[in-house]
Amino acid sequence: MSEQPPAHHLPVKHPPKRLWQKISLIIANISFACAAIGVVITLIYGSSVEAEIKAAMGAITFFCAAVGVVLKALGGTSIPNLKIEKQDTDKKDA
Repeated sequence: MSEQPPAHHLPVKHPPKRLWQKISLIIANISFACAAIGVVITLIYGSSVEAEIKAAMGAITFFCAAVGVVLKALGGTSIPNLKIEKQDTDKKDA
């Protein structure tokens, strides 16, 4: 099978990532790391704590994972430039 895209597909130029997208990707990775740490801590200390504390640890872990998913999606999306450019109206008809 050919590696080339079909002839009817137009080439897509993705704009570079903006500053806030890069920051959201960094925060997403930190959030995933916190969720992983939360899973480990919950597994280690889960049997020796009360049910309310175990539920709170699980909720924090879930929240960190959910924030990571949302920020990863925001940071990885190709956002087009929607700025309207001014047209040159000084041209005279010849």
